[in-house]
Amino acid sequence: MRYFTVLSTLVLFLFGCGDNENKSTTPKKPEEKPQVFEIEKGGEVDPIASSDAKKGGTYVSWGSSFPKSLNYYLDPNSLSNEVTGLMFEGLVTLHSTKNEPVGNLAQSWSVSDDGMEFSFKIHPKAKWSDGKDITANDIQFYYDVIMNPKNLTSVFRVGLKRFERPEVVSPKQIKIRAKSIHWKNFWEAAGLMAFPKHVWEGKDFNKINFDFPVVSGPYEVGETKKGRSLKLKRRKNWWGQVKKYNQYKYNFDTIQYRFIEDRVKALELFKKGDLDAYAIYTSKIWMKQTHFDSVKNGWVVRQKIYNKEPLGYQGLAINMRRPLYQDIRVRKALCYLLDRKVLNDKYMYNQYFLLNSYYPDLYLNNKNPNAELFEYNPEKARSLLKEAGWLVGDDGILTKEGNKLKVNFLTYSSDQRHLNFYCESLKSVGIQTNINLLSASSVKKRLDQHDFDMFWSAWGASRLRDPESSWHSSTADQKASFNYPGFKSKKVDELIEKQKTEMSLDKRNQILKEIDLELTKEIPYVLLWQSGFHRMLYWNKFGTPKTVFDKFNREDSAVAYWWVDENKKVLLEKAKKNNESLPKLSESVHYSE
Repeated sequence: MRYFTVLSTLVLFLFGCGDNENKSTTPKKPEEKPQVFEIEKGGEVDPIASSDAKKGGTYVSWGSSFPKSLNYYLDPNSLSNEVTGLMFEGLVTLHSTKNEPVGNLAQSWSVSDDGMEFSFKIHPKAKWSDGKDITANDIQFYYDVIMNPKNLTSVFRVGLKRFERPEVVSPKQIKIRAKSIHWKNFWEAAGLMAFPKHVWEGKDFNKINFDFPVVSGPYEVGETKKGRSLKLKRRKNWWGQVKKYNQYKYNFDTIQYRFIEDRVKALELFKKGDLDAYAIYTSKIWMKQTHFDSVKNGWVVRQKIYNKEPLGYQGLAINMRRPLYQDIRVRKALCYLLDRKVLNDKYMYNQYFLLNSYYPDLYLNNKNPNAELFEYNPEKARSLLKEAGWLVGDDGILTKEGNKLKVNFLTYSSDQRHLNFYCESLKSVGIQTNINLLSASSVKKRLDQHDFDMFWSAWGASRLRDPESSWHSSTADQKASFNYPGFKSKKVDELIEKQKTEMSLDKRNQILKEIDLELTKEIPYVLLWQSGFHRMLYWNKFGTPKTVFDKFNREDSAVAYWWVDENKKVLLEKAKKNNESLPKLSESVHYSE
């Protein structure tokens, strides 16, 4: 798995396309002949991985909407991040429990005395799935692909633009020099991936979406049915099996994703046994629809899982590129018109805390003590809108200079309860509203082109927080950037520049608090809410780490650490056949060192 946490989780992405739904896009390849790998001495086993793990079996997971691409660098969503990270590898990864580097493709590395040049020796046994060596040329090729302005990889150029083109020292050694000092330089350099130059050179990278004939990681793409399902097959010849850190991991022979957009329908698939696990992101579903018979009799495990995953935020991104939303009084009014307390009580059973920060876990109780919480206050909203020149006309609609105030919400979610509730509040003060329900791929295109008013998005948080791609002014007008609101601030730019040269994590977090205060003042989002734990259902046939997930991630960690426990599987099948109960597992799991 790659070293970073993608900034997109929950409802943000998982975009789809839907054509040719019955046709496989992946040509058949000859079966790899399994080899015996001698595990290297030295190093450590991943502390999350269990020595009880066994290889074999299938893990079937919900994939939400079918993605526009499985290529994470073209379509940065949580599914493509997971799939790409199982097929391709970087030089170095982050340790699963400590903020320390662990070699992946790189066997060793060094940093120059001035801290500006990074040299990596590629593992001598690192090979592509076609048997060819992974070389420094493949690392250099990755840089060239990402930095090519013709490729839709602008998000990933933000960090790499700080570096000169990597230099190939030898077939198994590469070095790269930074142009300027930055705390993240090592991790950016260490995150360089290997792309198969001998396969992709000369091809249009923007068209590499579903066909990956040569990979380096533990899995490769199997049968793909667009709009319906995707299978990954464990590679029996994966070179990474020699590494001690990879022992007891990547255990499933097959990982299958079933795609269905509707969460409730996905839950029904799970109940029938068509999915092995199902993460719940809707509190109503968790509270009202997860106490079915299979849970009561112990066939299905229902757990709250608490760990140390960094907390992100979710909110309604306001497109500040549009004149209407450049007036901060309008943005404030939009905040005052959302009654989050009622929504939390009415739809979410008070399972969430209300956000007033973009970096909530930096504060005690996840609250920024210096930022307004924006409690529901329609009178304040009316006053601000009037001050901004929006007056109620004879038809009850707010009007200014002949223009009516109208807000269009962009969404691909069929669950519009929260937006409908918000729209009623907006209408009560004279704001016209419209909800544009489009396909996920159409929404992605509109976002990339900045063609929207407001969009509900949710962001995860990296262990190595870098605010540049989301908040620096230089990203505001880039197509397909993470800066959805088009936020620009000279002061925030200065703080981001200051953070770049700060090596102390504690001091960087203090700078993030200063950035956070500016963001809460400028209101690029109508902030919503966040959860402090994970909710998971899974059939009681799996072996898992003691903490179920790992320290810093969520259900995606299952593909790395879980395995089919044959004894549990037999007991489950027997219990189902005889309609007997199984012993229940703990309903809450807490990560502890």
